[in-house]
Amino acid sequence: MATREPLMTELLDKEPVLFRGCSLSELTFMSISAILVCVPGSLLVAALLGSVTMGFGVGGIAAVLTVIVGSSVYRRMKNNRPEGYFQLKVHFFLAKYGLVRTPFITRSGVWDLGRS
Repeated sequence: MATREPLMTELLDKEPVLFRGCSLSELTFMSISAILVCVPGSLLVAALLGSVTMGFGVGGIAAVLTVIVGSSVYRRMKNNRPEGYFQLKVHFFLAKYGLVRTPFITRSGVWDLGRS
């Protein structure tokens, strides 16, 4: 029987895949987003139907299903893309609307040295 060596985390050059092709940071973002959307939405619908406590259960189940389906969709989206591609796309989107500053040059045009 062959022995297996332990996984040395300092030798990894990228985040390991944890669930359906997503890393821990991607799963964390998906989970928090799903909870923030599904639970209040289901509470609102349950309150209109007269059973608020049922909204928590439905919201939890909806959040779990959202993460499962979302991770499958995200795995298909990031196929053949470089590591960190979508994080950069989100960063550029936020920088476009002035929510964060970006160290990258994002405008095109004619460059001049400023000397005559």
